[in-house]
Amino acid sequence: MVAALSLAAAASAATWYVDAAVASSGNGASWATAFKTIEAGLNAADSGDTVEVAGGTYAESLTTVSAGVTVVGSETEGKNGTVRVLGSAGSSVLTSAHQTVWRRMTFDGSQNAADKYVVTITGGAPTFEQCVIGPGQKLLNVGTGGATFSRTTIQEARRGDRVYSAVIQLNAGTGAPIVFDYCLLGDMEYGYINVVTASRIDFNNCLLAGFWGDMLYLNSSSDYVATVPNGVHLTNCLALGNGFAANAVIENQSAVAPVTLTNCLIQDKAPVDMTGVKYIGAVTEVSPLTPGSPKLTHGRRPALLNLGIDDAANVGFFAQVAALANSSYGMKMTSAVDAADATSGDWSTLQPLVNAGHEVAAHSARHVYLPENKLMQLTYSGSGTSAAVTIDGGGTGTPATSLAVSAVGDPVANFSLNLSAAATDTIGEVCTAINAKSGFNCELITIAGTTYTSAPVLARDLAQVAGVSIQNVTANLLRDDAQFFADEITAPKATIEANLSAAAGGGSYVCTSFVYPFLGEDATVRAAVAGAGYSAARSGYEGSSAMGGFYTGTTPGGYDALNIWAVQPGNVFGRNLDATTLARRVSAFLEWAKFNGAAISLFSHGANEYSLSEWSALLALIAADQDITVATLADIQAYLAANAQSVANLVYTRTVWPDIANYRPLAGSTLLAAGTAYATTRTDFGGQSVPAGTTPSVGLYQSGTASGALTPAPLLLLLLQ
Repeated sequence: MVAALSLAAAASAATWYVDAAVASSGNGASWATAFKTIEAGLNAADSGDTVEVAGGTYAESLTTVSAGVTVVGSETEGKNGTVRVLGSAGSSVLTSAHQTVWRRMTFDGSQNAADKYVVTITGGAPTFEQCVIGPGQKLLNVGTGGATFSRTTIQEARRGDRVYSAVIQLNAGTGAPIVFDYCLLGDMEYGYINVVTASRIDFNNCLLAGFWGDMLYLNSSSDYVATVPNGVHLTNCLALGNGFAANAVIENQSAVAPVTLTNCLIQDKAPVDMTGVKYIGAVTEVSPLTPGSPKLTHGRRPALLNLGIDDAANVGFFAQVAALANSSYGMKMTSAVDAADATSGDWSTLQPLVNAGHEVAAHSARHVYLPENKLMQLTYSGSGTSAAVTIDGGGTGTPATSLAVSAVGDPVANFSLNLSAAATDTIGEVCTAINAKSGFNCELITIAGTTYTSAPVLARDLAQVAGVSIQNVTANLLRDDAQFFADEITAPKATIEANLSAAAGGGSYVCTSFVYPFLGEDATVRAAVAGAGYSAARSGYEGSSAMGGFYTGTTPGGYDALNIWAVQPGNVFGRNLDATTLARRVSAFLEWAKFNGAAISLFSHGANEYSLSEWSALLALIAADQDITVATLADIQAYLAANAQSVANLVYTRTVWPDIANYRPLAGSTLLAAGTAYATTRTDFGGQSVPAGTTPSVGLYQSGTASGALTPAPLLLLLLQ
């Protein structure tokens, strides 16, 4: 009797066809008479029915109508393209209030308003299989009743730079579970998974990557307390490239929503603050994998890493590190040289390194802080009156020639300094000469948090002024931008090129790269660097780290080749580490770079800041990762130019990348057969069965790639066009 009822139910179930390509909407009974919209199929379907959707773009926002309906992207030949549902600004792409199944569907919220989730679940505990949710400003809101996600990609939260928000909201109520099986959750910018309520939340064999803020956040405040009686469980999960600017990778402030990590590999925060805590609050690890390289087949995009040693004073140390990098691994490094401070011996040291392919970048002429337009402060408080200062000769790119002070009633306060004389041709010397006179106070300019003073700046860079009062008041004497930039940005390029010859074929070395001293830059400085003929420049933590992405206008956005992101290895990884800790942190840094397709720099100064032995250990770890290409700053600019779809003022943007990512573990990866077994059979991200009771691997895939061979990043330049 039960069998007969089942057959009757199966016989009564209908399939409704939807095809955006039909000229006009039919009755949905066949491909020839298909509905033109998915919503028409939902309106027609009853419980047990299937809505089969042909590949194409459907510009509509969907709302479920009946429970028991399955909506699938067609696998019929000729109809089996990607099904993309492109929602409108005013509503979610999908609002589901019924028990429905969604399979092989892409929900695109790129047109959604900021307050709309791409998928909103209000009831019915729907199931999503092999779906894509995103892009959108917010991605997923699981409400009453919970939901199940299998082999689904949830990615590309487009909230913008430093906009922290709940891009995935889990609020099913304390009586309903939420499950993610073999799902990829990534590209979240500063968005996070926000846990509010559920009976239990499971992330099984998921990859969680690219959360620039917290990955998982559980609140406890007057607004609400995250409540999950049976806990939040991450089992056999891999997490990498998270926590760029976050308190922790997982932050749990709640006492009634414990988080348990079982057989997971959760890498350290990256790429900065790696010495900080990874977890806050009630987070328990059970049988964790030792953090380190997961040895994936290759990252989403090639990653480029520049390595540098700064300052003319450290040319000798650069020679040691560069020789080691080149002889052991074929790596080419960058020496940032403040050209006016370099000696003839420095140029002799650098020439064979240039011949070997290393790069020499300008580092200003005298290692000065370029954004600061004040050069000195001058005050007179002597016995005279009407004291004033005049600077002659300077203005719009012409050198200042003299600084004169006049005062009534104080002969000592009437003097003139020749700004081209050897004794007074720098700001430091000018201040010394003035302070030797009674009644005067001349102060150099300093920058908090640095060792910079304006002392080495050429006095001729002062801007022209006439009769500016210094009588018991402090006058800020400014630079003339054009003259200052000519001396500190243009001149060092000429000095380097005059002292070095090209590696091959003779002739002068061509210097195309610049490094900002003290990491100091702004729009005015970058414009001056470009105007002087440089095409690549390295800055600091606020620089560009990755080109484009899948979209523009948000993190990482366009890449400014005159603002290359950089950090110091000692600050990021720590100093004098044991081999295991260093390997763990370097791996997290490199996996972040590969997930984002970063082009970045690591630099240090003398051996007291990061020693030769520390560099040696770091170089070995970098060389072991085949997905990382060590590049000069000029190489980074060439890579950007070769791969960008658009460029404006050396800002490069690429909005579409080919799908080259492969998150399968390589042979020998610690992920393989490292998980904990499940009581029921599951299917991995690639479609391979994982039988109940067998030991699964950690991450998205049950089996790995047999060979570690891959196309090196430089060759990928031709593939990415």
